[in-house]
Amino acid sequence: MEKNVSSTVTWGIFEQREEYRRSLFSNVWSQMVPKVFKDVPKYYRPGNIVASLGLWELWVWQFVRTIKLQPQYQVLDVCAGTNDVGVRLLKKQPGISVTAIDRSQEMQEEGQRRAERNGLHIDSIIHDVHELPFPDNSFDVITLQAASRHLQLDKVLPEILRVLKPGGFFYHCDMLKPTHPIVEWFYLRFLRISVFTTSLIFGSTEASRGCSGYFSDAIHHFYTPEELSGVLKLIGFSNIACKKSIWGGMVGFHAAQKTST
Repeated sequence: MEKNVSSTVTWGIFEQREEYRRSLFSNVWSQMVPKVFKDVPKYYRPGNIVASLGLWELWVWQFVRTIKLQPQYQVLDVCAGTNDVGVRLLKKQPGISVTAIDRSQEMQEEGQRRAERNGLHIDSIIHDVHELPFPDNSFDVITLQAASRHLQLDKVLPEILRVLKPGGFFYHCDMLKPTHPIVEWFYLRFLRISVFTTSLIFGSTEASRGCSGYFSDAIHHFYTPEELSGVLKLIGFSNIACKKSIWGGMVGFHAAQKTST
């Protein structure tokens, strides 16, 4: 990963953008998104593969590859969903302990079934991730994959920093706003079509079909990879590194450390 914290994001801009995101999406986050995640657990992984034209598996593999683990590490997977990341991390380093936290019981039920099928144990907690129910300095590694677009970053990122041990690392991967506006224009239109088509293929509920426009809108009002690096610096993380995927950074991989005290 390349270190990249150059950004025009200031505290004032960050607060304004988070407040604006809340004004746009608070109802979707509280009402529609929970309904979507009641519907999608049974086809979450194949659905993402179809919607991304097969690139989903590559992105997850690239993300897990960036995460550095040691035996006995305590790992927290935030918005763990169906435990895709947790299962892969345990296969990568069996000596770690993984805790999954997600507000969707349905997603975690599927995640627990997946862990059991692989002969693995993942502790599961159903809770709002904006208030992490853990003491300060609890985890060596914290991961957050494919969920930050649906979160209030001014609330969840300080919580992640709080429960991370000094010297520990936070690893993030998500679909971000492409740096280049032309790439963004084409990408968001493709995303609307692909998400809606995928919902038809897998027989999604009306709530899931109705969110096809939201997913592209959420990215349009989100952060570029460079801006997210700046946000992490504002929150208090150090040694921030960012790697962008192809196509102008429509997927970004970040690693950031909590300074040792």
